[in-house]
Amino acid sequence: MNNPITGLPGIGTARVATPREILAGNAQFSQFVPGLRVIDGSRSRDPLNVPDVDVLRAGLLLGKTTAGKYAPSVIGVLTTAAVAGATSLTVAPAVAIEIVRRLGTSGTFKLTGPPAAAGTVATQVITYSAVNTSTGAITCTATSAAAIAGAYVQPTDGSETIVTLLGNKWGVKVTDLSGNSTDVMEDQLLLAGHVKTANVVNYPGDVSLVAFVKNSLRGLCPAMTFDDAY
Repeated sequence: MNNPITGLPGIGTARVATPREILAGNAQFSQFVPGLRVIDGSRSRDPLNVPDVDVLRAGLLLGKTTAGKYAPSVIGVLTTAAVAGATSLTVAPAVAIEIVRRLGTSGTFKLTGPPAAAGTVATQVITYSAVNTSTGAITCTATSAAAIAGAYVQPTDGSETIVTLLGNKWGVKVTDLSGNSTDVMEDQLLLAGHVKTANVVNYPGDVSLVAFVKNSLRGLCPAMTFDDAY
């Protein structure tokens, strides 16, 4: 479908697009998953890419849903640490909005992270009953373990298993001209290369969660390396 031309003839307001480079060093040594893959538009947003949350940035961690489509593995992170038995969790308001959009006003999600800094990463299933999209507060049943600030809030549709990174430096728009979600064919899912970790979306600060992300990616992408290791 072609984009319609609207407005009167003449020069309009300039809009700047800046490429986001996920590869460090010589990009010619990188490899992408062969062929086209489908990104699930209804399950995909980039909450912190304001105001263009429907444009997925390069460096987004992706997984594969049970339906065989790709979607973000991480919806967002905890902004404050949670103790064991907590009945409230806090995320950024933009992340809370995406939880409601993708998962609903109540349901379940996975919380992945160590109970304390540099601890052992574990995943627990959180059952929640309310989400405050203004404050980012999530009401939930008691957590089974503590979790650090920065712990991952993840879906439960299969895409929570991290398998690749989005490599398209110009981003991928997952809505149509009417703002409706639409599936997108993509050919730049990273298979191998030297990754610029500063541009990995939601790249953790905790060393054990960093190791978790790298090990997850190397499960299917053993030739992937990272600039923070050199």
